[in-house]
Amino acid sequence: MPTAKPRTRTSAADVRSALLRAGRAILERDGEAGLTVRAAAAEAKVAPMGVYNHFDGRDGLLDALVTDGFVEFARAVGATDDDPVARLRNSGRGYREFAVSNPVLYGLMFSTRCTPDLEVAAHAFDVLVDVIRYGQVAGVVMAGDPADLAMQAWSAVHGAVSLELAGTHPPQVDGAANYERVLAFVARGLAPSPAD
Repeated sequence: MPTAKPRTRTSAADVRSALLRAGRAILERDGEAGLTVRAAAAEAKVAPMGVYNHFDGRDGLLDALVTDGFVEFARAVGATDDDPVARLRNSGRGYREFAVSNPVLYGLMFSTRCTPDLEVAAHAFDVLVDVIRYGQVAGVVMAGDPADLAMQAWSAVHGAVSLELAGTHPPQVDGAANYERVLAFVARGLAPSPAD
C-alpha cells in the first residue's frame, strides 16, 4: 500500500513574497485594473485568502507594492560617485531608469490612490537631499536648504519623466535626449553663482 506524501505548508514569508512578486508582475503587465485578489493569488499559486491574510485585501497589497517601490526607488537614485556632478547626474539618471522600467508602479507611487509607509517614502526623498548636500560640501551646489533644493530638482526631473511616460511631449522630442538636457539644466540651476 503506497504511503501518502506528507503535505508541506508554505511559510508565511514565502507566501507574502510570492504575492508581492505576483502583484508587481500583474501591475506592469496588466496595469492597476488587472490587479485583483484572484489574479494575484493565481499568479502566486496561493489561495485568495492569502491576500487577505497578509495584506488585508487588494488595497493593502497595492500599498505594500508601492512601499517596496519606494525602497527600490531610493536605491535607484542613491548614486555614490565620488565626483559630485556625476553623483547628481547619475542620481537623476537612476530616477528616469526606475520610472521607465516600472511605469505603472511609478505612477502609483506618486498618486493619491495608495498609501505607502511614510517613513520609507520619506527616506527616498532623503536620499536625494543627501545628493544635494554632497554637492554643497564639494562647492558645486549653491548654499541653501538642501531639502528645498532637492524638491526643486525632483520637481524638474519628475515633470520630464511624467511627460515622457505619458507620451505628451511633441513627437519630434526624444525622451532620453530631452531628459539629459533637463539634467544639465538642473545642474546649472543648482550651481553656485560666481559671486558666492
